[in-house]
Amino acid sequence: MEKFLPILDVIRSRLAEILSKNRDGMCSWDLEKLRNVGDDLIKLSSDVYPRLLEVGHRILYQSIREAGLGIIWRVSLIEKNGEVKAEDKEYFANVYEALQNIHMKIESGEYYRALLEIANKRRRDEKEQFIL
Repeated sequence: MEKFLPILDVIRSRLAEILSKNRDGMCSWDLEKLRNVGDDLIKLSSDVYPRLLEVGHRILYQSIREAGLGIIWRVSLIEKNGEVKAEDKEYFANVYEALQNIHMKIESGEYYRALLEIANKRRRDEKEQFIL
């Protein structure tokens, strides 16, 4: 599980930069900045995917990727509609909050501790199955 720490550090660092861009984009509703946030999230997910796969953890990859794809899709809708609606603002706020939550849990170590608990539970379950 120690192999997971450097990956989390990369995600934490890059996610902090992306969250800052996201916040700036939401303040001005600069659609190009917001599209870049989506692109950055997809790039981050692609960059860390092989290492996450090594440690058997694709959920984080999927969450980051889906956020990026969702942002790009939403920007496209706004461009098509020609205006930022209240539900668009709520969508971006929710995505920002979810990504910020992931970032904070990684930064505090809570994410890693939860992964350790899951790994330990799997080992116990495997031992129990072996004994039966």
